[in-house]
Amino acid sequence: MTVVLRVMAIGAALGLAWTLAASRAIDQQRLPLDVVVPGAVVTQPFGCTTLTLEPFDPMCPSRHVHTGIDLAADAGTAVHAATGGVANVAYDGAGPGLFVTIEYGDNVRILYCHLFSAAVTSGDVVSAGDTIGTVGASGLATGPHVHFEVQVAGRSVDPEHWLASGS
Repeated sequence: MTVVLRVMAIGAALGLAWTLAASRAIDQQRLPLDVVVPGAVVTQPFGCTTLTLEPFDPMCPSRHVHTGIDLAADAGTAVHAATGGVANVAYDGAGPGLFVTIEYGDNVRILYCHLFSAAVTSGDVVSAGDTIGTVGASGLATGPHVHFEVQVAGRSVDPEHWLASGS
């Protein structure tokens, strides 16, 4: 048990260091969650979860991890880009449904999943605060919300910490 706790602590420390390093790699405005989806309520935080629908993670006691933050709001509520970058729009009915990704730099990608509609098209350059879509419940969703996920070099990091570390 002690070894497992040590490994988890090392993993958490490495994750924090990774996030801080990535946050300094690009000097760009990052908007807080309450601007991304105005009036939203966080219904599921980032991290280990007991929900078996979430991806497997051997580091979690429950063996499942939620890779983003769920922001519940009324269907049709505008969703705004947390930061600027290049948009990509896609659909995957087996999971995220209609989703928009915003990519910038060499290693940062932000996902906005379960949308009802997209207000951008693939290749559009967006700025922080631009409307990129509307809240929905597409894909594997139990109600209207946005799954907001930040990936740094392909690894999901806590969006709240990542947004707070921006300039």
